[in-house]
Amino acid sequence: MTLEASAIQTEPAAAPSGLYKQWLARTPRGQFWFYFIAATFFGFGLSVYFFLFNIYLLGFGHTERSLGLIGSFMAAGSIGGTIPAGVLAERVGLRWTLTGGLLLSLIFLALRVFIVALPAHLVLAVLVGMTICSLGVCLSPLIAGLTTEEQRPFGFGLIFAWGVCTNGLGGFVASRLPGLLRTLPLPTPLSPSSAKAYTLLFGCGVASLALLPLSRLRLTRHASPRARLSRPSGRFLPRFLTAMAVWTFVTGSFAPFANVYFVHHLGLPLERVGSIFSFSQVVCFLALLGAPLLFRHTGLTSGIMLTQFATAASLAALAGVHSATQAAWVYWAYIAFQSMNEPGIYSLLMKRSPEHERNSASAFTFFVSAGAQAMASLAVGAAIVRFGYSAMLGVIAGLAAVAAILFWRLTNVPDYASAHPRIPSA
Repeated sequence: MTLEASAIQTEPAAAPSGLYKQWLARTPRGQFWFYFIAATFFGFGLSVYFFLFNIYLLGFGHTERSLGLIGSFMAAGSIGGTIPAGVLAERVGLRWTLTGGLLLSLIFLALRVFIVALPAHLVLAVLVGMTICSLGVCLSPLIAGLTTEEQRPFGFGLIFAWGVCTNGLGGFVASRLPGLLRTLPLPTPLSPSSAKAYTLLFGCGVASLALLPLSRLRLTRHASPRARLSRPSGRFLPRFLTAMAVWTFVTGSFAPFANVYFVHHLGLPLERVGSIFSFSQVVCFLALLGAPLLFRHTGLTSGIMLTQFATAASLAALAGVHSATQAAWVYWAYIAFQSMNEPGIYSLLMKRSPEHERNSASAFTFFVSAGAQAMASLAVGAAIVRFGYSAMLGVIAGLAAVAAILFWRLTNVPDYASAHPRIPSA
């Protein structure tokens, strides 16, 4: 057998081995999986809690107006807690910041189950927002610290995709556990509100299990004398933030009221709403997998515009449906298009921002997004009570179309690289 023939015969066997080595090189190891287990616990527990919480409050006389007010106060708390969480992470480390924020947020979340008066809920909402924002603040630097540069894309993708799965499972459990608890042979059967309260506490309990794997994390701290947000050097970021504010107002308008829309507006039983929500997470997961293919064919800006116009069309269709089945299908389409949009937006932000300004660009985006969500939650809750869901959804659809146009106009805005000549390195 010739040398060439031997090489040809061994090539097919070597190819799978090479692919396996590439896959193995991109797979996170060691400490990353402690955080993965922690993310599973608190992702599942918090999804149980937040799926059911607004529906729980409806049983105590709260309306969409008060729910929107509570949501806006929580968003305001997140805005106020972001900088302190970042400073705390620099001083005591990511592990202690994340552990402390999660523990305090669970205490405040549990208190909200027992205290139903609106003034107390507003205070607790601010405290929850200030403490739970540590999960978002610590996420990116924590994964970056637990992975190598080659493993990092797979690590981020795995955390986000698995988060979608745990959200779907949490909604499924939250929709059925109250009914299951009421069937238990207890001396005094549980009331509907008591069954929901125990389910909310169950969610807090599961989330608290995340503290165990978090205690196993060992991260190297890098001291930083002072953290400062640099000002943007080009025209792209201010215009991006304007478009982002409009888009975040859209995404923060209907999402907090989606479950209430199906239960209160369409009259669906809680179990069926849980099934709709759970399947929407499957749709979201598949949409995230298809998003890179879309942006590869259309480009970032065009893909963002197309998905936002599709989101606007879905919201407009949702405003006109009256059948629960039709509403479910349209809602799944809305979730798919909105989910596909997110990777493109943040990829565009990182691509068009200079490397030394990326942290600042991300921080400014978080502040603008949180502020827009706070205004959306406050305004939309009152609008639903006064004008109804159909009118509110029509207005949000119009704003989604405006956001699509604003993002499309970013195509002609020069970024830092084109606006400034490149400075050669020393």
